[in-house]
Amino acid sequence: MAETREPRRLGVVPQGIRLDVLCAFLLMSVVPLVVLLLVAGWFAFPSVREFYHLEQWFPLIASPSEATWWLLSILTLTMAISLLGSAYLAVKIITPVIHLSHHAKSLAAGDYDARMTDDARTGELGDLSAALKKLTSQIRTNMVELKQLGDRTTQMNFEINTRMVMLSGLLQIGELIGGGAGLDIVLDLVVEKLALLDPQGFSFLSLQPVEGLPVTLRRSHNVDLGRLTIPPPKPATVTIDAGHRPSAGLEPLWKQLDGANVVLQPVFVRGKPVGMLGVGNRYPEFAWTQESVDLAGIFAKQISIALENDLLLRKTKLLAIHDELTGAYNETYVRQRLTEELKRALLYQRPCALAMFAIPGLADYRRRAGEPQSEQVLKQAVRIIQESVTDIDRVGRFGGNEIAVLLPERSKRQALEVAEAVRRRANASLAELAAGDALALVSSVVENPLDGVTADELITKASAALSKASPTQGHGA
Repeated sequence: MAETREPRRLGVVPQGIRLDVLCAFLLMSVVPLVVLLLVAGWFAFPSVREFYHLEQWFPLIASPSEATWWLLSILTLTMAISLLGSAYLAVKIITPVIHLSHHAKSLAAGDYDARMTDDARTGELGDLSAALKKLTSQIRTNMVELKQLGDRTTQMNFEINTRMVMLSGLLQIGELIGGGAGLDIVLDLVVEKLALLDPQGFSFLSLQPVEGLPVTLRRSHNVDLGRLTIPPPKPATVTIDAGHRPSAGLEPLWKQLDGANVVLQPVFVRGKPVGMLGVGNRYPEFAWTQESVDLAGIFAKQISIALENDLLLRKTKLLAIHDELTGAYNETYVRQRLTEELKRALLYQRPCALAMFAIPGLADYRRRAGEPQSEQVLKQAVRIIQESVTDIDRVGRFGGNEIAVLLPERSKRQALEVAEAVRRRANASLAELAAGDALALVSSVVENPLDGVTADELITKASAALSKASPTQGHGA
């Protein structure tokens, strides 16, 4: 069993300073009092002095004058002994207590670096001094630990805030991609958010042309991109820091960045590297963490997703053949089909005509009646045209309120008859739908090879004639 130590007990007069207090008391009070009593007894009790023959012991006191000088000497000695006791009390007790008090006040005021004077004192004052030193040392240790804990807490808060900013940026980028935002807007946001990975960080993006995408190929944040010579994209991640020197191919870029720490993440489209996303800082003796490298990789994947998503949207639009509003064929399909019909007509020496229709007053009607009502008018006109042509004819919308009708195996005269029949039927329906507003179709007709031999030539001439047509005449020249 471990031996237990009883705590030291303190009485009214502590054991450690009992001797010091006793010595001071004797020097200041008892010794002077005894001397004074002896001197008083010498002069106050002459019978005692004669009985004991004290004059024989003190032959110096033979006359009153000698007695006076002797008395003064005794009094001086008594005062000296009393002063010696006071000095002893001050040196042994009062001064150490004052030092302990000053140190305790400094400790209470928060001055934990104050040093106590070393002494070899024992007893309660020594114990108190040692305990106060130990308490001060423990407080210093605790303060250092608290500071370290505060630094770690600050670093953790910074890392948490950084992750929150990055997560918010990733969510915002995802929303922009899902919402069909412009590709340049998405890429600018990626570069901006990635630079927030470090308070003194920078980022840049370099892309090669990607299948004709209309996108700015170079952008940066907190770095002058104009002076950077970025090499072709690499298929793997590259880190440059205190422990990883750049390769020969990346040496010029590293020097242009003033020896910065850089992470280069490849950007892929359909499995092929088409660009590099860079993030960096200029801290000395810096080493990238795997978390930072992975985070830059996530942003690079976001760029890849945005690029591939935009490519898919563009291809989807190219593959779509119908107009979303009216359900008719779109302009791309009509142009392609017209080109094919013109080739067939030229090969077999057959006619091929193109009729175009428009509603000149539709823009004014939209301002008066509103967008939904004007859309109903356009849908009604397309429906009537579709019902008035054959199954081999193709009706398409050319943006705005222009409607084209591809008429294979029709001459210009036959196409004019079809256009006139369509106009009569459509104008009656539009007048009823527009409730009295002057809405009427105008048309123009062209034929190959009289008006052109290519789709672009026929469409251009038909559009020009349509712009000159008036509702009263109905046809454009």
